[in-house]
Amino acid sequence: MKILVVDDSLLDRKLLIRLLMKSGIPQEIIQAEDGDQAMEVIATNYRDICLILLDWQMPKVSGIELMAGIVKIPELSQIPIIMVTASGSEENKNAARQVNPKLAGYLVKPYKTEELLAAIKPFLR
Repeated sequence: MKILVVDDSLLDRKLLIRLLMKSGIPQEIIQAEDGDQAMEVIATNYRDICLILLDWQMPKVSGIELMAGIVKIPELSQIPIIMVTASGSEENKNAARQVNPKLAGYLVKPYKTEELLAAIKPFLR
């Protein structure tokens, strides 16, 4: 199974991936730098993706737009999504849950390692 990390910041992707690897997460970690690239990755890997860690603010297609597209496709809507973003307002949290009522989590950057690991643990197979 694979974890997809979607973030336009290369540094944020590297930090998150390194944290997951150092924590002994056995899943393969794949990545995308924006929503367009994420859709391509999802299209070819959706059967193997057990979790998406998704940034909100990205160029081209934002995380919220990507998530809105994912939840409309039955084969993809079952993939758990955790927002990992600097957008920590209650308004944004509510908007994310309106777009995806099954949202698996919402972490605000900077997050604590324990917080991230606790959020993702239930979705690792």
